[in-house]
Amino acid sequence: MSTVIDAQPCDKWARHQRWERSRRAELLGQYRDLQARGLSQRQAADRLDVPRTTLQAWRAWQDRLDACPQVVEFFESVPGLAFLHRLVIALHVVCVEIGACGIRLLCLVLELTGLNCFVGASYGTQQQVKRHVEEAIVAYRQRGERAAVSRDATQRHHDDAG
Repeated sequence: MSTVIDAQPCDKWARHQRWERSRRAELLGQYRDLQARGLSQRQAADRLDVPRTTLQAWRAWQDRLDACPQVVEFFESVPGLAFLHRLVIALHVVCVEIGACGIRLLCLVLELTGLNCFVGASYGTQQQVKRHVEEAIVAYRQRGERAAVSRDATQRHHDDAG
């Protein structure tokens, strides 16, 4: 499972993007640093090897979000995306897998908290996340069972040899 949830694109521009979300966050952070050092948008785009229009589109998208600029900056950063990923996974484990909340209520939580600006909050998107979480839980359990069988076999071999 990756460290960042790449939600399904919801607008025309996003469907045609060629940048992974974590890479985009990394480049935007570098872009902000270059602008803080006085480089123009064109100079920063050249230095980052990103089309200037792509940087403009990323900034325009961030400006359209209905959230505080500092919150947008955080959730569009690499650490912010990692936190968002962990939060959504934790919500799935606690509310959907352990509790009786269900996906629809989890989607409502994402909408009420405003996190739907940063992560896909539709039922279909969260159903995909749920599938990945369930696959990870099954894989984890299988690894644990194999490790227990291996420990038992090692212990039996040790007891037989002694």
